[in-house]
Amino acid sequence: MTGAMADALRMAVPSDPSYLDPAYWGSTVDQFLIDNLYPRLGKYAAGDEWKIELDVAKSVDLSDPMKISFELKPGVMWSGGYGEVTAEDVEYSFERHLDPEMESGVMTEFEHLKDVEVTGKYTGIIHLIEPAATFWTSTLVYTSGAIISKAAAEEAGGYFEATPLATTGPYMLSEFEPGNKLVLSANPDWSGEAVDFDEIVLLPISDENAAELAFAAGEIDYTRSSAGNYDTLIANPPEGAVVSLAQTLDPLFLGITQTNEKLSDIRVRKAIQLSLDLPTIIQATTGGHGKQATGFIAEGLVGHRDGAALTRDVDQARALLSEAGADGLTVRLDYVKNTERDIAAQIMQANMAEAGIALELNGQDEGTFWSVDEIRAADLELHLKSWTGNPDGYYTMQYFIEDQIGYWNWEGFASDDYVALLAEARNAQDEAVRGEIYKQMQAMLEDSGSFVFISQEPTAILHRDTIEPGILPDGRPVFHAFRKAD
Repeated sequence: MTGAMADALRMAVPSDPSYLDPAYWGSTVDQFLIDNLYPRLGKYAAGDEWKIELDVAKSVDLSDPMKISFELKPGVMWSGGYGEVTAEDVEYSFERHLDPEMESGVMTEFEHLKDVEVTGKYTGIIHLIEPAATFWTSTLVYTSGAIISKAAAEEAGGYFEATPLATTGPYMLSEFEPGNKLVLSANPDWSGEAVDFDEIVLLPISDENAAELAFAAGEIDYTRSSAGNYDTLIANPPEGAVVSLAQTLDPLFLGITQTNEKLSDIRVRKAIQLSLDLPTIIQATTGGHGKQATGFIAEGLVGHRDGAALTRDVDQARALLSEAGADGLTVRLDYVKNTERDIAAQIMQANMAEAGIALELNGQDEGTFWSVDEIRAADLELHLKSWTGNPDGYYTMQYFIEDQIGYWNWEGFASDDYVALLAEARNAQDEAVRGEIYKQMQAMLEDSGSFVFISQEPTAILHRDTIEPGILPDGRPVFHAFRKAD
């Protein structure tokens, strides 16, 4: 059935979701599903440019830096018979992140929230502790700003994993077979714009090459793949395929845990930085389509650092190791095991060997890699990872504070000066001023020796010529925006 189009749109995703509770999301699949199953006040729209549009909000007033007033659209219904989306749902969704017993994984994103005042069934005021221009762009219109049903969450005990009782939007979760498939069906209670597909079927295929084979066999209609395969796909595309390349905002970086005894000396961390041949790593993993990063913020966005990126100096790396008394150093690299990461890890291993560092490779499945608690965090040494990016760089950089050590701050980075800059950036209403602060913060992270910025990874996209994909500028799918081609 190669090239055939049915009422089900089949997509490959790298794994099953772990958490569809917005308080605990962590993987790209969690993000895809939360973004598509829950409302937000506003959201980034599908298209070629980063543009925010209102979602469940009828209006939002951002004129006062200390508060955000909103009015919801009436008649937006939760699935499962849980009624309308109301201001009480907004209040519950945001304030639950402030409850220490919740142990929200994204609590940091809500630390400048004071409370949500409900002023009517559909109206409310979000009060802030201090001016926070970034709260709208980096939290409320992003995945963590998802609104959940208060009634459904309370019925579930205030917590749920991959089986929410109530969602809203064009699609709802109808079937989940872990390791096999997850099915979204058209929501009969949805009164908005109609969708072209009755079902979205997500198939977990962790290896991108395997996903390409599944596409060629007619088993899936849409997949993302390695940018390193892009030239081959363009030269010899599968029958009925359209191939494109999207530049993600997702930073790929090497973290070096300074709280680990082996790596506590900055000279050792600097030696690791200087040992790496980053252009070769990028060439090998992206086919030359990636660019070397200078920080967490991608080119073209506010706060991107222009200028020279890290360069290799093996002799200096050896000298620093010798000064630190770390000759014969052996360290472990943790990473998610797939084709691209294996290649990057092997190049790093060869690079470090030239500098006198023995690198042990520890590739893991995605679930194991991201399952970090305080005990495992204390054992981390080097870790190669990619985070989901946001058009506002504050989103990523807010996690490198002392309170996040053992959670998302695997590097153990802690700096009062950095925290002060973070507050300045959050309060800055002028975008250009905020961008200059972001540049200082990224330089500070790199200078600590605990971060090696590699690239913002591009991704190849493969889809049938019978569909028109609805995606964000970085290639993330917006399910309701997919259309059947004319």
